Amino acid sequence: MKQERLRILHLEDDPMDAELVLLTLTSEGVDCEVQVVSRRDEFSVALERGGMDLILADFALPAFDGMTALAMVRQKLPDLPFVFVSGKLGEEAAIESLKSGATDYVLKSRLSRLVPAVQRALTEAQERSKQRQTERDLEVAHAEIEKRAEDYRNLFNSIRDVIVVADHNRTILHVNQPALQDIFGYDSPDVIGQSSGILYANDEDYERTGKEVFDVKAPVKGKLVELHFRRKSGEVFIGELYAMKRLDRFGNVTGNISIFRDISERKKAEAALRESELRRMQLQLELVYAAEIQAKLLPRVYPQIGGFEISARCLPAKQVGGDFYDWQQVSPTLINLTLGDVMGKGMAAAMLMATVRAALHAVTLYNRPAQAVYLAEKALYEDLENSESFVTLFHAQLDATARTLSFVDCGHGYVFVRRQDGAVETLNPRGLPLGVQGDEVYQEGTVRLGKGDVVVLYSDGLVDAKPELELTHEALARQLAGKKSAQEMADALIALTGKPDPQPDDITVLVLRGL
Repeated sequence: MKQERLRILHLEDDPMDAELVLLTLTSEGVDCEVQVVSRRDEFSVALERGGMDLILADFALPAFDGMTALAMVRQKLPDLPFVFVSGKLGEEAAIESLKSGATDYVLKSRLSRLVPAVQRALTEAQERSKQRQTERDLEVAHAEIEKRAEDYRNLFNSIRDVIVVADHNRTILHVNQPALQDIFGYDSPDVIGQSSGILYANDEDYERTGKEVFDVKAPVKGKLVELHFRRKSGEVFIGELYAMKRLDRFGNVTGNISIFRDISERKKAEAALRESELRRMQLQLELVYAAEIQAKLLPRVYPQIGGFEISARCLPAKQVGGDFYDWQQVSPTLINLTLGDVMGKGMAAAMLMATVRAALHAVTLYNRPAQAVYLAEKALYEDLENSESFVTLFHAQLDATARTLSFVDCGHGYVFVRRQDGAVETLNPRGLPLGVQGDEVYQEGTVRLGKGDVVVLYSDGLVDAKPELELTHEALARQLAGKKSAQEMADALIALTGKPDPQPDDITVLVLRGL
């Protein structure tokens, strides 16, 4: 029988991340249809409409959050599997999400866990549903066992866990045939009249459960234990045994009832999850080391160059990022300045960032900006093409004696000059980003800088952090009024973002001020 298509509601505001999740599911054979929503009203309408098998949700969105979404789902659909798929989820948040009813969580940087997590969530939901149905069925069967014997037998045989009814000596009296065949491989005649020990893997477990659970004088309260059982074929498997006393209508103990469930697949899934968590912790440790290394790649000391001062800040969205700034002292009066932004964020962007920085270092010391960028693009083109990525870049050379800045803008655009009188100038020309076209001829521009003039370079993360502020060049330039140093100016621009958590993208600022 063809399996029905899995219906998924995905709460995600990043279309690229949503597409990546869908691609991950389908590439691993999950037949699904995914509805993507990004706002609370859309999510609420989808819940009212119903019909979904699973919910995937980002932990934090600009105007909504995953914990609120989880609360809405648990109030309306308490058993619906809910998996967080987030770019950033700390340990405390992860624990809190699981306590609040989330089935699992997957980091966007570890989407290899997505399909196992989805499968485990669906399996657990099915098991919970089966268990609750079993308990309800057993309660009905016990209440009506004498007056509705036929209904009891039909219900008894429909249960997918193996139910064994035995006397005081643990001799099997009744058993539900379909489940018995499915789990143990026996037919009813094979076990009726036999000791229930035929189902156990070893005599020690059989004897122990007899003493702990099936003692006639012991309390009536049931007990759940994990044991090893044996199929007719001789195969041993791990299962759950829920044992209870069998009572008559007056509450007298007449034997016992055992419910057997095969949990071997669940145990495998739990072991896989533990292994996955170990790998996640190892990756987290590696990210910490990577962040330390990346921080050390950025310049540690501001250059001393007559007539100018420089300040810069870089805040990765994750532990590591794709933004970078750099400078090289060519001579006492010449200095190269660079600000780059690799497409994306996280470890992949950080690795490309280090490659781009190394390539630029190799060519910028003895070449003018246009030639240096051309040589770097030639060296990087194959790597960028293979990684399906690109880099926006602003590279310049400051001549402190002539007070001129010669520059090349490779698709960056986030740069302006604020004159001492407050006037704002945009720098042209602009070319294509590195990696977009292999034969780009980069045009070099020049701007003269007087006392009090300021050049501001920044990445798009500065704008994306607070899109409602509409941070144009002019709006940013107004924030510099009254600031007396490049450091104050850089700090003022960073402060505009409010340091959002989660931070949507890497944020980098470089300020060059004429003295």
